[in-house]
Amino acid sequence: MFIRTLLRAAAAATTATIMAATCACDNADFDYSGERCYFIFDNSKHQDATLQSALNPMAPGIFCRIYEGQEGGSLFFYFKNNHGLDSKKKANAEDIRRTRQIGVYNKSGIIVGYAPDGMLYAFDCQCPNCYYDTAMANYKLTMNTAGIATCNSCKREYDLNNNGLCANGRKLIKYRASCSGPLGVLSVVN
Repeated sequence: MFIRTLLRAAAAATTATIMAATCACDNADFDYSGERCYFIFDNSKHQDATLQSALNPMAPGIFCRIYEGQEGGSLFFYFKNNHGLDSKKKANAEDIRRTRQIGVYNKSGIIVGYAPDGMLYAFDCQCPNCYYDTAMANYKLTMNTAGIATCNSCKREYDLNNNGLCANGRKLIKYRASCSGPLGVLSVVN
């Protein structure tokens, strides 16, 4: 009887441990925004130096803003990094066929780059505090060489090198990103 009770207690403890392990949530999933973003860019075909500078894990702290626009009826991608380098690339047929949503309402773009922790980050270029307070996408961030993004409206500052944290408000809207190298494929998909 004593052994049977001991075995039942051990089985219950094992089951509880297994249930706790399988039901545990990864907090990393809550780190990403629920906002939609979809951008794939093959830099092996475009060879954009501005984007390449931000996609180099050996050069952390360089961040690149990416957005799209039209010139003369053609689609272009624009790149501007926090060290003053900017460029543009005309979309090729493959780019045009792809679905794109480069940030909230496809309005002001995204910011990508490696931080000193070795992580590739992708953030929306909207001030999240102003965007969520007004439901309008009119609050584009500017970046400085230290990796700080600033909202010209509310003056809040976001640390791109530290997961987009803000000292006095919401942190940046963050997207899932992967990259196969500076001259590879960048995917920002949420």
